Amino acid sequence: MIVIPTRIPIVIHPFFWLTAALIGWINAWSLIGMVFWVAIIFVSVLIHECGHAFTAKFFQQKVQIQLVALGGVTLFEGPPLRFWQQFVIAFNGPLFGFFLFLGSSALLTLDLSKAPLIYPILKTMQMANLFWTLVNILPILPLDGGQLLRIALEGFFGVKGFRASLAIGAFLALLISLLLFIVQAFFAGAIFFLFAFQGFDSWRKSRFALSKDRDEEIHQYMTRGEQALREGRRHEAMLAFEEVRQKAEGGILASAACQYLAFLEEAAGRHKEAYALLVSQKTHLEEDGLCLLHRLAANQKDYALVAELSSDCYSAMPSFETALNNARAFAALKQPKSAGGWLQTARTYKALDLEQLFAEEEFTPLKNDLEFLSFFQ
Repeated sequence: MIVIPTRIPIVIHPFFWLTAALIGWINAWSLIGMVFWVAIIFVSVLIHECGHAFTAKFFQQKVQIQLVALGGVTLFEGPPLRFWQQFVIAFNGPLFGFFLFLGSSALLTLDLSKAPLIYPILKTMQMANLFWTLVNILPILPLDGGQLLRIALEGFFGVKGFRASLAIGAFLALLISLLLFIVQAFFAGAIFFLFAFQGFDSWRKSRFALSKDRDEEIHQYMTRGEQALREGRRHEAMLAFEEVRQKAEGGILASAACQYLAFLEEAAGRHKEAYALLVSQKTHLEEDGLCLLHRLAANQKDYALVAELSSDCYSAMPSFETALNNARAFAALKQPKSAGGWLQTARTYKALDLEQLFAEEEFTPLKNDLEFLSFFQ
């Protein structure tokens, strides 16, 4: 990872270079051509993100540009922004890209551009920025056009507008993906299919969204907490996530903050606190959160909850520990068939000391149960 410490810090992830090199190789089929393409992509994406970053800086935001696998992203935080300010920030990225297209077109009219090396570079710069600007204004998240649609609809209709923007973007991305597959543009089709899947998944999850989930200040606390967590500053991350939990008052952000806090509490050995956080958000949890709740419920001997989550958690994260916790739970609930079946599943991972296991209090009620013992004849 390369970090350029300018007034607006620029972070370049390794996968940016890898993706740019892949695109360059597909278009040029030569090492030199690939290098030129990487340079053109770097300049184009950076100028585009500068459009976002300079505008956000003008609105008193603290800004960072990141160049990642599928392009770039501008992160900013600061005083809460009005919808029209958010719209201008999102709009100025494609606008700067269009300026780069106009600049390349103007240079192509000069005699200097007729040089054998300069002409193909300028022509590629011109066409790449025109193409990317047109694609990027499509009303599909996470493209800037999708952001513009989201900001406009949310500004007028609130959370309902936000959900509508997700649905419109997902449907349009799926349609474009199918068309690209038909014309055998498989790489581009796969990217738009990914956009469609992400949009549909976000739309599905947004049914729990509340107006607080769209609060700019709460989003900044969430971003701050995630950044602190990535950098290993756990105490600072916990403080930020706790702010989100308190301010969000339910909904998606509160649920996400609770999951982060639960993982941090569990890592610190505070299992009871982590369990209490997740139980309150049981219906809103992601797979990893559900599996953590399953493990913590076993630790707290809430066997009814372990049994309730047993199949879903094993499907998501199959392991010896999950199967054994399921067996203990069903044994404690006096369900011999399920307890025996899960013990058999656990035995597929490694051998069990059945004598020691049956001495546990959870299995005591089934020690003489013929249906349970039939699994081990």
